[in-house]
Amino acid sequence: MVTSTPFLKLKILSYKCSCYKFTKRFFMENTNPDLAIFVHSNSYGGTERHTLELVSHIDSERLSADFFYSGEGFNGHIPGGYSSVRANKVESKVQRLTQQDTEVWRKILKENRAKRALLVKPSYFSIDLKLLFLLRFKYRELIVIEHSLPPRRPLLPRIGFIPKVGYWRLKNELIKYLYYKLVDRVIAVSDIGKTELYAHTFYKDVKVCGNGINTEFWVRDAKRGVEFRTRNGINSDLHVFGCVGNLFTGKAFHVAIQALSILSELDRKRVALCIVGVGPEHENLKALAERLNLENVFFVGKQFDMVAAYSAMQTLLITSISESAPLTVLEATACGCDILSSNVGNCAEVINEMNNGVVINSYDPEVWAKEIASYLSESKYKNEDCQPSFMTKFKQKYSIEKTMSNLLNTIMHND
Repeated sequence: MVTSTPFLKLKILSYKCSCYKFTKRFFMENTNPDLAIFVHSNSYGGTERHTLELVSHIDSERLSADFFYSGEGFNGHIPGGYSSVRANKVESKVQRLTQQDTEVWRKILKENRAKRALLVKPSYFSIDLKLLFLLRFKYRELIVIEHSLPPRRPLLPRIGFIPKVGYWRLKNELIKYLYYKLVDRVIAVSDIGKTELYAHTFYKDVKVCGNGINTEFWVRDAKRGVEFRTRNGINSDLHVFGCVGNLFTGKAFHVAIQALSILSELDRKRVALCIVGVGPEHENLKALAERLNLENVFFVGKQFDMVAAYSAMQTLLITSISESAPLTVLEATACGCDILSSNVGNCAEVINEMNNGVVINSYDPEVWAKEIASYLSESKYKNEDCQPSFMTKFKQKYSIEKTMSNLLNTIMHND
């Protein structure tokens, strides 16, 4: 029996398609990634947004990479459509690993073929050393990028075995030293971060790669700002001050709440305080606002549309006790907000360059209240809704293309 020509052509075409699918799957599964990225987070803030920008930049450069994330922070934020980056949710923690957690990480690392690994913000020695050893033995090069400042060392070091004094001090110093020995390279996001790392850790060679943002994305949108206010019950005629970040004690958002209570009755009726974020201090901050009888304090929780949140504000308050290079100051500036900030990280540098705010060298609520009242009466930091010259100057230093290219080059090349 002779097979008909059309049927034979169909069989050949089907065979070619099968070969193509197999070849594509084979190469996708067997191509060694250039980089493995590891990050753990239970919140979503500047560090997480910066990490996703890095991942997107890697994907746009067509570099093969594996992105491993654990915790709840990235849930709902991982974009689809990566072409060369594989994003993987890891169902394990990174601290106080159980045997089950260790086996999860062992399996993941066994299947990964990258030679270089990037560990994002290991929270200054809070990651389990067992995991760090696993990473060290798996990868030829281990790189760390730190977004925060390290905890300061005591002025009078105590070495010994006095319970809860000398023993824990010795233990912490040993862990810090092991981090220094196990990590190949360290990247800080500001010169202040580099200085603090040298002063309070054992790291010896720290590179600096400054933060940047996507200035095409972070643009004030009046319509979305109005919708944000309406959605959260904030009157359109109020001057909205915002606090953005994870609700930790280090953010010191209680200073903003207390400052609001000190304002004159007239000023209090003119303003609102919008607190964006989640964290362990939520109930304490809410109780403080209730105890001070403040009606215009709005806790809006985690926000997926931060452009809308910034667009609803006129002024961002940064009351933090410790920062390295907070993305909030850049995001809010690009969205047309003025900035009133404590003297932390690179906030003073940005404010002085853009002339859009003031640095407050105090954490006294009365000092903050005085500055806020003066700001309300004078409005001297307005940048006329981000006029072209303002944004041109901003983009020259803080555009995401420039900063991410520098960061990726630093990660991938050991000079």
